[in-house]
Amino acid sequence: MNIYKFGSKFTTLALLSALIFGCSTAQPKHSSGVLFSFITPQIRISDTGFIHSYTNGTQVQIYNSGTLTLNLKLAQNICINSACMSRKSFNIKYLNSPHYNEILDDIITQRAIYDSANLIQTDCGFVQDFSSFRYEVCDKTAKFIDSKNNIKIIIRELQ
Repeated sequence: MNIYKFGSKFTTLALLSALIFGCSTAQPKHSSGVLFSFITPQIRISDTGFIHSYTNGTQVQIYNSGTLTLNLKLAQNICINSACMSRKSFNIKYLNSPHYNEILDDIITQRAIYDSANLIQTDCGFVQDFSSFRYEVCDKTAKFIDSKNNIKIIIRELQ
């Protein structure tokens, strides 16, 4: 009889713990509302959403009429709407180039790319011109335009 009392108490405690801790999610360190355009030959998304920065990665969530249309998670791998792939595979598939692994992170966080190569400071940020693409950050707007591969990534932080 004691075994059953212990078992039911343990089961109740386990279910209560799962209910409380199983539903909790990691809280972002920083979130911002954005107008996000990601235009490639494979995907065309341009709408508003959020960029959430976590300790171990970044998540971009884009909505259209209240429906999640893009869920992009950048961590060890990159997951686009739950389909995960290596960063190199993502770059080749969606950016049509094997850029370095963290280029998308740098664009999303508006940091200089390629170790600040070709960086020119401007009144509102900086510009980096390369032979086949241009990257510009100005007043909380990042633009990565690769005209050779028909790639546009434009991120404008909303106030």
